[in-house]
Amino acid sequence: CTVPSICRAFLRRTRELGMPGSQVSVSREGTVADYGLVAREDIEAGEVLFTIPRTAVLSQYTSPLSSLLEKEQASLESQSGWVPLLLSLLHESTASDSRWGPYLSLWPNFRGLDHPMFWSKEEQMRLLQGTGIPEAVDKDLVNIQTEYSTIILPFLKAHPDIFDPEVHTLELYKKLVAFVMAYSFQEPLDEEEEDEEEPNPPVMVPMADLLNHVADHNANLEYSPVSRAYRA
Repeated sequence: CTVPSICRAFLRRTRELGMPGSQVSVSREGTVADYGLVAREDIEAGEVLFTIPRTAVLSQYTSPLSSLLEKEQASLESQSGWVPLLLSLLHESTASDSRWGPYLSLWPNFRGLDHPMFWSKEEQMRLLQGTGIPEAVDKDLVNIQTEYSTIILPFLKAHPDIFDPEVHTLELYKKLVAFVMAYSFQEPLDEEEEDEEEPNPPVMVPMADLLNHVADHNANLEYSPVSRAYRA
């Protein structure tokens, strides 16, 4: 790993949470962006790469704010459905004692998120003209700004003991939206629930989000009531 202190803290935290990692290591070698997982030895098909306890997943349910988010649920409804997770991330990404600190430190200030919403208009038109993406980005930015001003900001101001609008800014919120877009997971509904229930909210899954996301994937995700397992 090119930033050993960050990696050591992250891997130490994963071991404390019960996530084995002897077969894989965190590295920037051969990755497209930031960190990835590299096999340290030959891995047989069907072998468990690591298991992640649900308590280690960062979500609106595991956040220290979970009770408050549940209490204020009605006021946090949004088109995206991401507001509770984003509020959790706003809090955890700026809390010095966050239990997910080593995980979030892999993306310092979320500067490495190369999302078109952070590109200049000139870059968007030069690189993406004719794709429809610039128009989609403009629509996303309007929605993000509206969500922040009408839902997030009133919530921040209502809880000044937890949040500070000068710290938990629109710019940080945009970065966290991009972070969720790039790295979050959604647990599928059971078949009997698919026609009746809303999709499960997104969650951040340490370790799992370092795996390459490709169509021809070589690792599969399995869910259980207490954990998520990743098999080769």
